[in-house]
Amino acid sequence: MTLYEMKQAFSLGKTIFDLFLRVVYYARVSTEKEEQINSLENQVEFFEDYIRKNTNWTLIRGYVDEGISRNNITKKRKFYANDRRSEKIKILI
Repeated sequence: MTLYEMKQAFSLGKTIFDLFLRVVYYARVSTEKEEQINSLENQVEFFEDYIRKNTNWTLIRGYVDEGISRNNITKKRKFYANDRRSEKIKILI
């Protein structure tokens, strides 16, 4: 589904939840402290449950960053950009 097709669907009263989409999520914490790692686990669980509860969506993958690392962030963004260009995914939450 292209952005144009999504816009058309929205103009007909559909919501994002009505569309058949391939979805990824991005979870990240800013430090490697234990409480932050627990937060990261909670984010992953939340996103995966949220995506799976929508029967029109297909969970493709999760991008997860543990702690501050400029290289890791850049690497994840490149993976996302490559996946987006190759049409593997349609939406990132």
